[in-house]
Order: sequence, then structure tokens, then C-alpha cells
Amino acid sequence: MNVVVWTLTLFALALWSLTAWGLHSLLTLDPGWLDDIDLLIARMPYAATIDLWFPGWQELLRLSVGLAQALLTWIGGAAPWIVWIVWTVGTVILLLLAGGVSLLLRLLRRKAGEAPAPAPAHLQQRS
Repeated sequence: MNVVVWTLTLFALALWSLTAWGLHSLLTLDPGWLDDIDLLIARMPYAATIDLWFPGWQELLRLSVGLAQALLTWIGGAAPWIVWIVWTVGTVILLLLAGGVSLLLRLLRRKAGEAPAPAPAHLQQRS
């Protein structure tokens, strides 16, 4: 049973590492692609109708895009540190969980392997 626990742990660790690699790849992308959104905002269909319902939405959207670009620029510089810290914490949690399950299985196996206590003398059958 321990083999199953540790095999599943290694599989989960591989998926966790793949997720960390993908997160690092996304965070290190150049946030310059957000500059293209300005052109899309200007050519947005039904912009006048949206402006009736939500006045000033274009300025708010431009401000949000600028904030997102600044945030992605900062995170892109710190991406290796962020990803390493998150990956390490997740890996430690996975290994501790697998170790705990392995220990629990060992303790349960030891309890099941012990011989039952003999019945009291007054309850034993006499032949």
C-alpha cells in the first residue's frame, strides 16, 4: 500500500512541477501585448450604448489595463522567486501528507497484525 501512496505522491509532484513551470512561463511573458487593448477599446462595437449604462467605462478600462500592465511587469521580474517559493511550499505539503499517510498505514497494519488478547478464563469454553 505504501507503494501506491508514494507513486501517487510522485505523480502529484510531477503535476505540481508542471504547473509551476507553466506559471513561470506565463508570468515572464512581455506585458506589452496589453498595449493592443487600447486599439480594441477604441473600436469596441456598441461603445455608445455601453457608455449610456456605464459612463466613463473606457477611461476605467484604460486605467485597469495600465494597472494590470504595471503589475505584470513587476511580477514578471519577481516570477522566479514567487514560483520557487510556491513550488517549495506545495512540495513540502505533498511530502508531509504522503509521509503522514504512510505512517498511518504502518500504524494501522501493526495494530491489525497484533494477536488479540486472550478471553478471560470464565468466558472460555470447556471441552
